[in-house]
Amino acid sequence: MMMTLGLDTTVPSLEITQETLADQFPSLAKRRWLLLLIVFLPCFLLALPYTTQGGIYALTLVDWYSSVPPVMLFGVVECLVLAWVFGVRRLDKCTLEMYGQTIPKWLAFLMKYITPGLLTTIFLYAFYEYRPPKYGDYFYPEWATVIGWLISLFMIAPTPCWMVYCVWKSEGDTFKQKLVNAFIPEDVPTDIPIDDIRGEQEALKAVDTSMSTHPL
Repeated sequence: MMMTLGLDTTVPSLEITQETLADQFPSLAKRRWLLLLIVFLPCFLLALPYTTQGGIYALTLVDWYSSVPPVMLFGVVECLVLAWVFGVRRLDKCTLEMYGQTIPKWLAFLMKYITPGLLTTIFLYAFYEYRPPKYGDYFYPEWATVIGWLISLFMIAPTPCWMVYCVWKSEGDTFKQKLVNAFIPEDVPTDIPIDDIRGEQEALKAVDTSMSTHPL
């Protein structure tokens, strides 16, 4: 069970990393062995210290600072982006095109309000209940705590840095225009205005009519 659970949690993250590199660098996709080597070799080398006698102390330190702060923050951001930036209506249209039915209203309500609220509460409570890391009776020195916070920072920093880069590279003369354009999905058709809710509803009705005429 533990081996299956470990593979089940490891393979998706490695596949996401591999596909991201393949999308950004199409030449690597033609050399799959090189792409796999780029992904797996650093993971293998970074995991070797955990197999030593002191590996449990390194593993505890990494687990202490890499699980709660980054994961909870990313969960909140993902819910907000999916439900409020991309929008439930667009998500409804996507699921209607793929599966022939829209998202249940209770699930949309959870994505927009309940899940981000619960994750934010857990995130804030984790900071309130923060304690310095320890393993058994061993308390980590201050320099190890600094390394732990740097681990969390390095995991969180790429997201806001990439956001600033996207806003800077987006079209517009003012900061407000750049910010609005940065939040527009790149693959949205130009004939469907981003803020035209009525237009999106008409598009949903058209897709619904098409699905009823040509069922899956």
